[in-house]
Amino acid sequence: MLRTFFLSLFLLCSLAHAQDDPWQALMQAYDASHNLNYQGVLQAQHLKDVKSMEITHAKYGDETYTRINLLDGEPSEILTKGKSTIVYGSTDDNVVIQKRDANHLFPAILPNSTEQLKQVYQLNFGKVDRVADRKAQIVVLMPNDDYRFFYHFWLDKQTSIPLKMIVSDHNNQVVEQTSFTKVKILEKTDLAWFKPNIDLSKKYVMKEEESIPSNLPRFWEIKQIPKGFKEVSSKVSRIGGPNILNHHMVFSDGLAYISLFIQPLTKGQKPRVGNATMGVTNVSARYENGYQIMAVGSVPIKTVETFSNAVNFN
Repeated sequence: MLRTFFLSLFLLCSLAHAQDDPWQALMQAYDASHNLNYQGVLQAQHLKDVKSMEITHAKYGDETYTRINLLDGEPSEILTKGKSTIVYGSTDDNVVIQKRDANHLFPAILPNSTEQLKQVYQLNFGKVDRVADRKAQIVVLMPNDDYRFFYHFWLDKQTSIPLKMIVSDHNNQVVEQTSFTKVKILEKTDLAWFKPNIDLSKKYVMKEEESIPSNLPRFWEIKQIPKGFKEVSSKVSRIGGPNILNHHMVFSDGLAYISLFIQPLTKGQKPRVGNATMGVTNVSARYENGYQIMAVGSVPIKTVETFSNAVNFN
């Protein structure tokens, strides 16, 4: 009884502290989105494209499990166990299975520390709103520069789970938004749901990239990238002959992610040069020393352009 009393007291004190400190509220949102069991329907909007999906998430033992089922368009499912993600995509004849790196998918989109965010964002409480028939506290991350967007989160007052996220640019235009339309907390759960909805009438095709060590000597340097961004992953894949390798690095400030590609052009291939916008994604490309350099991300054009120009060959 004493243990239960002190645990309850600790949680009450923690919640009270979060009401005064928005950074603490953000950390509680991280904990809730990873450690609680929940199920719901999400609606994701990227410009005019709107998709609905069902998500089930559970903490089982020391591992987290997530299953996302797309409800619009071609059937597709994403199953994530810890840092391992498998995508099941359905075509007319086949089901294509692909292994992916673990993505930061809403609502588990926040980093496990606020220190990196504090370098480049300010955080403030907004009003109390209502999302998916639940009371939610709004918190707003405002960038200190024009290399990143604004992030607005609606945090469930009862559990701290992020119920809604809006990303907006410096002109207050919505870039993307994701929101629960309904959600419920699961008290107990097993893993019977953690499996794809298999169509036995279709052929299953496994798409796997050849694994190449990513610690190969680099023949370039990355200089003068925007403050707050750090390299969080790197991989190498074969795109042609034995010596034609694509180098893919990912940088993040804790919320925004940028992919930087460096690959040689093969004979007859035309280089891409300049900036472009594809939906919510901005791209900056240049060509140097026989290599195509391309930066891609849901960040301002200025940011991807800075990353593509940051590559200096040795």
